[in-house]
Amino acid sequence: MKAIQIPHYGGADVLRFVDLDRPAPKDGEVLIQVKAASLNPVDSKIRNGYLKDIVPLPLPLVPGWEASGVVAESRLEGFKPGDEVVTRVPFQRGGAYAEYMIAGEGEIVAKPRELSFIVAATLPIVAGAAYTLLHKIANVKAGDRVFLLGAGGSVGLYAVQMAKALGATVIGTARGEDSSAARGFGIDQVVDYTTPGYLDAIRDIDLALDFVGGPAQEALMSVVRAKGLLLSTVNPPAADKAAAAGIRASFAMTTLDRNVMEKVLDMAARGEIRSRIGKVLPLDQAAEAHRLMDERAVGGKIVLEISMA
Repeated sequence: MKAIQIPHYGGADVLRFVDLDRPAPKDGEVLIQVKAASLNPVDSKIRNGYLKDIVPLPLPLVPGWEASGVVAESRLEGFKPGDEVVTRVPFQRGGAYAEYMIAGEGEIVAKPRELSFIVAATLPIVAGAAYTLLHKIANVKAGDRVFLLGAGGSVGLYAVQMAKALGATVIGTARGEDSSAARGFGIDQVVDYTTPGYLDAIRDIDLALDFVGGPAQEALMSVVRAKGLLLSTVNPPAADKAAAAGIRASFAMTTLDRNVMEKVLDMAARGEIRSRIGKVLPLDQAAEAHRLMDERAVGGKIVLEISMA
């Protein structure tokens, strides 16, 4: 089978288009003929070796952690050849940048027929993260004021839609095409983070979500109301500074959750959330896809479409 491999850590140019043996499913697993695999910023971090101490992986590695496709072989109860499915696999394994990949119990769900393979592949990780933050951790409710640092990004746009559906007022940072995208997805107010004092008029935020990190995260503490909540998916907020500001703050790492995957796919199938697709490229152009992602040259999700010869 054709696949993409990371032979050693480095930039986008380390990715290799190779021939590998097709994997065989074990008991409790399925073999998926991959139709589409979605890229995420974490893919670049793993490729560069930035996470090697947190997520040690054997090299060479076939990357890719979310995909859609058709079951080719099944040794897992509930799935049979021909079933259209969506999967998110653990970071310790990967394998989505290939014509075939393995998924196990708890990592695979049925693909709604209303969704294309391209759209379905974009949902498990980032839409799942937005759902976890808003529904499972913060329990956002009608009337809440939610601030998104990075509202135009992949997670941010899903968070905009979900928070609005819950009845919240949503404010966030974005500029350029990302700002237009956030408005198109229903955000109430966009602020340009390059404008000095862009947070000065923002106050009484119940929930702040940080998808950017760095100095902007600390500045965000000033807009959260007393006992309000700041969640970051980038780096842990400084506990002492959060305490001084009188707010709750924590790092939120979302994990593989089959139920969450089913929830976001169902929401997309019913039209409650939409994906922003930025670029679709064939598997053999994975290095170019990573370059575009690294340079932030494309707004929206980048997807590898995998067609069989």
